[in-house]
This record gives sequence, structure tokens and C-alpha cells, in this order.
Amino acid sequence: MWRELDIRAMSQFEFTSPSCDIGCGDGMFSFLRAGGSVSNQFDAFRVISNLDKFFENVDIYDAYEKNDDSSIVIAPPGYQIDVAFDHKENLLKKAMWLNLYSEFKVGDANQSLPFPNESFNSLFSNIVYWLDNPELVMKEIARILRPGGRGCFMLPNRSLPDFSFYNQLYLKTGEKKWRFLEKLDRGRFSDNIRQARSGWEWELLFRNANLQVVNHKTYLSKTAIQIWDIGLRPLFPLLKKMADSISSRNYADIKSEWIDTIRLFIEPIIDMDDELGQGAEPAFHCYILEKKFS
Repeated sequence: MWRELDIRAMSQFEFTSPSCDIGCGDGMFSFLRAGGSVSNQFDAFRVISNLDKFFENVDIYDAYEKNDDSSIVIAPPGYQIDVAFDHKENLLKKAMWLNLYSEFKVGDANQSLPFPNESFNSLFSNIVYWLDNPELVMKEIARILRPGGRGCFMLPNRSLPDFSFYNQLYLKTGEKKWRFLEKLDRGRFSDNIRQARSGWEWELLFRNANLQVVNHKTYLSKTAIQIWDIGLRPLFPLLKKMADSISSRNYADIKSEWIDTIRLFIEPIIDMDDELGQGAEPAFHCYILEKKFS
């Protein structure tokens, strides 16, 4: 649901070569946005690790096992992205079989980006708010963009923290009866909600980095975030074990039924996202920025 709303929000952005996906992860988001498709046999969580430490905030997805690419039904017809950049080598290995990226580079976006000045015409990143210093990374992004080059970025709005059950019921009250919500949050609040800012705060940061706003959209209603905040997350370890126990013969059919059922509820919510704010500002910004000519 969230990823579909991301894709809709960034509809005005186009990759132009040379291009870079900063914090691409396993590449699946950009792959689907480019028009790629996978069969029902594909499972992004087929290979995981440390499932027994799920509620200890361990990253279970940072694992890799060589896999063939037979589950790809349609390779991306829309475009290719020149460089995939991420700090986790396992995720880049997962991205390699998508036939979307030409080059793969491991690096930490909390540090200076490992690219020469004015390397790219276009950049996409959905990780700026995960980083320690957004001011630094936006200046680095401006450095590696060519004059007139554009970047697209998803960034949390100031309203996002208020949509977190963990924040509202436990952190703000300090009442021990809500402590169980730590298992629901699994570190997300401290990791990716801490950088939430208003539109004018983000735009001041952009101006200081010599970047100007070309397009801005707010999205992700309070309703959508509250659904995501719980979702099926607490049940994931059990669901993973159940999925692994299904025979390969039945797997695709059962998965299709799951998808069809969930779509009955998720698709209307996606279509009505603008109407489901519950009186609060949307949780996220999508910015398309352009590097100014000197």
C-alpha cells in the first residue's frame, strides 16, 4: 500500500542517464516502478536470517542466497538505472538479478558519497530520513548532481510521529501498560521517524544545498499510516513458518487468494488516501528537486 502511494506521488519524476538510486535496497521498489513484474512464486522474504530475534529489532532481511531469476515474468521495459548504491552488500546482491541496474556500489550515505562532482543527471532516494545528518547528505546530493539535474526524495512530514501508536500511547505517556508496543515498533520510531519535518523546514534545507523545488506532493493519510503501523508485522515470524510449510504445488494458488483478499481492502484505501486524513496533515512529502545553475 505504502509503496503504491510512493509510486503515485513521484509520477512527475523521470530518470535520465546517468542516474543513481541511492539506498536502493534490494531494488524491488524501483524495479516495480519501472514496470517490472514477478510471478506469484517470488517471495522477497524467502531468504532471511535471525527470525528468532525478530522482536529484538534485528534486521532479518540482510541475508542472501544465490537464486535464479526464473521468477521474473517481465523485465523493466521503462528504463534502466545506471548505479545502484546501498550500504548492505546482501541487498545489492538481491538487486543484481532484476536487470534494472548497470553498476552496483557499496557505501554509507552517512559519509561523503563516493562519486565525483556532477556525476548524475538524475537521482532517487527514499533513505534520506534514515540518515544521521540530512543536511550533509543533501549537500552531497547537490554536489554529485549536474546543474539542471533532478532528484526525487520521499521525506517524513511533522505529522508522522503523531500517527505512531508506540509514540502516542507509550513514549508520550510513559505508562508501562503500553510497553508491549515496543515489540510492534521494533526500532522504527527511533530510526525513521526522528527526522520528520514540516515542508518549510525541508525546503530551507534544500535552499541551503543549492536545490530548488520543482514539484511537491504530500501523501500518506493518517488512516494509511495507522494500518501500516500494525499490519501483519506482529505475525510475521509465524506467517513465515506457515508459508515455508506450504508445498510448492499449492503455494502460488494460496498466495493469489491472499493477494485478491487484501486488495479488496487496500485498493480503496489507496484511491481514497486524500480523503482519509482524519483532520491531520499527510505523513509524507514527495519532492522533486533541481540543482540550480551557478
